[in-house]
Amino acid sequence: MNNKDLKHMISDKEKNLTTNHIKTLEVLNKHLDDYLNLLEQSLTKDRLSQLILKDFMEVSNFFITIGDQEYNKVQTGKNFDFTTIHSLHYLLSESFKDTMLIHRDVLLQLQISQNKKQESLVDDKAIQHHLKESKAILEKAIHSFIQKISEEQNSIQQTDKKRKKLVSKAKHQQNPWEVYKNQFLTIQNQAKDIEKSAYTLADIILVFRDIKNHTQTICTTLISELESSKQTIIRVMDSVQNLDEPVKTSETISLIEKILDDLDLKNPQQETYAFDIELKIALLKENSIPVASEDGLLLIKKIDFNKSAKKWLNYMLLPDLIELWQNRANLVAFYKHSLHNLKSSLTLLKNNNTLETLPSQVQSIQNLLLSADTNEKLQRKIIGEVQKKFSTDFLVTNIYDTEDFLKVSLQSSMTQLTSSKNKFLIDVDRKIQNILSFFSTKYEISTADNPFKKLEASSKCIEYRTFKASNIHYDTLFLNKNFIGDLFLVPRETEKQKLQESLNLWEKGHNKAALVVGNNLSGKSTFIESVAKDHFDKQSIVLEIDSTISVEGRKFTTTKNLAEALQHIKKHTYNFRPLLVIDNLELWRDKNHSLLDNVRAAIEFIESESDQVFVIMTTSSAMQSHLDRRLPFSHSFSSIIDVNKAKIDEIHKAILLRHGASHRSLVTEKGLPLHNKQLELYVQKLCKNYDYNMGEVLQAWTYAITTTDDNRVVYQEKEYEFEDFFTTEEVIILKYVLLYKHINEIVLKNFLGKRYDSSYKSGLKRLINTKVFLRNPEGNLVLNPVLYHNIREILKYKGVLN
Repeated sequence: MNNKDLKHMISDKEKNLTTNHIKTLEVLNKHLDDYLNLLEQSLTKDRLSQLILKDFMEVSNFFITIGDQEYNKVQTGKNFDFTTIHSLHYLLSESFKDTMLIHRDVLLQLQISQNKKQESLVDDKAIQHHLKESKAILEKAIHSFIQKISEEQNSIQQTDKKRKKLVSKAKHQQNPWEVYKNQFLTIQNQAKDIEKSAYTLADIILVFRDIKNHTQTICTTLISELESSKQTIIRVMDSVQNLDEPVKTSETISLIEKILDDLDLKNPQQETYAFDIELKIALLKENSIPVASEDGLLLIKKIDFNKSAKKWLNYMLLPDLIELWQNRANLVAFYKHSLHNLKSSLTLLKNNNTLETLPSQVQSIQNLLLSADTNEKLQRKIIGEVQKKFSTDFLVTNIYDTEDFLKVSLQSSMTQLTSSKNKFLIDVDRKIQNILSFFSTKYEISTADNPFKKLEASSKCIEYRTFKASNIHYDTLFLNKNFIGDLFLVPRETEKQKLQESLNLWEKGHNKAALVVGNNLSGKSTFIESVAKDHFDKQSIVLEIDSTISVEGRKFTTTKNLAEALQHIKKHTYNFRPLLVIDNLELWRDKNHSLLDNVRAAIEFIESESDQVFVIMTTSSAMQSHLDRRLPFSHSFSSIIDVNKAKIDEIHKAILLRHGASHRSLVTEKGLPLHNKQLELYVQKLCKNYDYNMGEVLQAWTYAITTTDDNRVVYQEKEYEFEDFFTTEEVIILKYVLLYKHINEIVLKNFLGKRYDSSYKSGLKRLINTKVFLRNPEGNLVLNPVLYHNIREILKYKGVLN
């Protein structure tokens, strides 16, 4: 065979491969044209969804199949055409992925529109407009991809030299097909998840609607019952007004007796409501729902619909229902009382054979009718609020909002707690307790036999613990939050080792962040100061509110906007790897920047920057638990270090170090030296009493200390119990301050509105007057440090704090 024949054979082979390449693209084009013809037909929302899920997925399967075929040829090295491979794997895959993402996102939006239609949030006109826009987007995407194929077909007609140059360049790149294929399969699975969630949400919406209808039926019944009662009163008033002789009073008395027999304080709906709702809510469970897309990613929300619905009904709805039932019971009781009085008066008129006082009886009935009108207005107002909450808040489609699903505000929590104190719950039907028990909001309301005695005992306790001027130098050694020199620091070896393990991995390039948790005075700040000094020297950034930080020489003044501060740090930490400390996370909040928004910003920073910046954040155990119920807070950290409890030997050593620095002798009340064994017993007792919290034990040590002029320290153990004298309103305020560190009158008034003056103002004033609250230099109210432990235990006992 000569060279000429060989060239002809090679040329024929290239022509055959080129022909196969064109044929492959033409078949793909045919699939797309067929799909486009279906898309351009008149479609309903359901039909368009099915078109995406079935017909377009068949197109995507075909694309994956031909891509696999060409990829397998490359792997076997037999009969492959790099021109086809270049087109499918290098040029068209990215465009096809974009087309798939558009279809997935449109499918999600179609589901959202259907869910909102099911909840009557959008009308048919809006649905049709949305359908039209969705079709237009899909048609545009398909046309665009077909145009891309056409351009590729045209490029094949280029001169051999240009085409070979293009192919030669691509051969030096790694084939991306496996990556694209995995992405295609992922998008297909996401479309299936969207379809599955559509059925799930449709069922959940039906449950929510059933709960709503059941509750609104109760409201309607209450109004109907009230209107019927008003008509009954009018009948009685007409009967009394038509009395023209004493003998006719017997008929009116009989009418009143019949009405009294029909009146009943019990309310069957009230007694069964909790159980009816429990059966409905039992159908709900935890689900993962696709809610949005961002930068090609499908965002998933994992929501426990059962728990969320219970909590919302508990805090947002139950207080209103209790008030409705209370108003009904009060009015019925008033009806009975008034009708009994009227019956007695009429009986007296009948026996005396006179109608002399009849005008006063007419007036009493008119007053009764006036009370019914007033009550009806109040009931209708409350029912209007219930309906408004249902129409705006109790919606399954709220999962698509950025706000937390079925969010419960602090004010609602306060309202619920206040409602639980209502005398109606005690005096009227005891079965209401079942409702409170079911919704997990039963709070024990304890009243002292002699509340003034409890208050007096607590005042003595506070006075005993209050800082004494004569002990100023000694107490300062124990109460100073910042350790004085390395010798004053007692290492927390277990916690230190745990952090060291995270640091070792971080230094090797792993993303790491640590959360240090503990109650007040447990030593969180001291611990992280020690970490900063031991491991980062000057390469540490301590982020505090309303302060100035310097990052690589660039100064920045912080506000209470944590996201802004973190963005500044992110921009200027590319040249070094610092430690970032965010101490007391709960302080990052104001009216413009909520704590949750700031926490979300911190989580995002950790997720993206914790390989470059080692983040240590501190907060209380109670706040950690609170945030975990709202966000995946704890899961964002690689290490959680609990400094709540210290070891006895660590606390013992801390006391000895501080006492030793005073250069004073430690003696008993009788002036005898306090031996080591006695000292150990006292320390053990304090540790047990204060749950091994190092700071609280050190503080409690100073309570029993009195310094003398002869350089001696007298340890005199006394017991002053701090009694629970708090009202329900005061408990609510205390919980807020324990969680958020401080409060002021303006914040509380903004939360509570009119309820502040009527219910909470006096309680807040009493907490200030009894020195449970102290005012800090910024004018905010903080908890008296000597009461941290007692207040926390009281709130736990009441079930208010976890």
